[in-house]
Amino acid sequence: MDFRYPLTRYVYRPVSMPVASRLARTSVTPVQVTLISAVFALAGAVAVGFQQYLLGVFLTLVGAITDCVDGDLARVTGKTSRAGAYLDSVLDRWTDAALIVGLGWSDIEQFGPAAALALVGSFLVSYTRSRAQSLGVDPRHGIAGRDARMLILMVGAVGGLISAALWTVAVLSAVTAVHRMVWSMQALDRFDRTGTT
Repeated sequence: MDFRYPLTRYVYRPVSMPVASRLARTSVTPVQVTLISAVFALAGAVAVGFQQYLLGVFLTLVGAITDCVDGDLARVTGKTSRAGAYLDSVLDRWTDAALIVGLGWSDIEQFGPAAALALVGSFLVSYTRSRAQSLGVDPRHGIAGRDARMLILMVGAVGGLISAALWTVAVLSAVTAVHRMVWSMQALDRFDRTGTT
C-alpha cells in the first residue's frame, strides 16, 4: 500500500479515471472541471463551518475526486497546459485552507487556535516544496502531504475528533515543513557544489 497518497490512489483515482474517460467524449474542459471541484470543496467547507460535518466531508470528498478528474481529463484529451496546472495548484491551496477554516469556524473558541496553526503548517508544507521546485529540486518527503492532511481532517470531522485532528495536522505539518526545508537545503547545496542533486 502506498501511504504517501492513500486517498488519491485508493479512493479518488478509481472513480476519477472512469469519469474522465466519459467526459472526454463531451465538450467539458479540464479547466471547467477544476472550477467545479473548487465549488464542491468550498461548499463542503461552508457546511463544516455550520457544523454539518457529514455533509461537509461528503462535499469535500466529491470536490477532491473532481479535482483528480480535471488532471485525468487533461491527459486523456491531450489538453494539458501550464495555465491549467497553475490554476489547479492555486485552487488546491484555497480549498485546503477552506476546510481548515471551516473546522475552526465551527467552534472558534474551541478549535480556533489549532486551526490557525494547522493552516500555517499546511501552507508551509506546500511552500517549502514549491519554492524548492522553482530552484530545481523536489522534496516530496514528509508524512503530512495533502492526502494525509485531508484524511486526518475528514476523519476528525466525522468522528467528533476535530480538535485532535487539527492539532495533529498542525504538528505533522510543522515536522514535514522542517524536514523538507532541511532536505532542500542539502540538495541545493550539493547542486551548487557538484551540479547534480
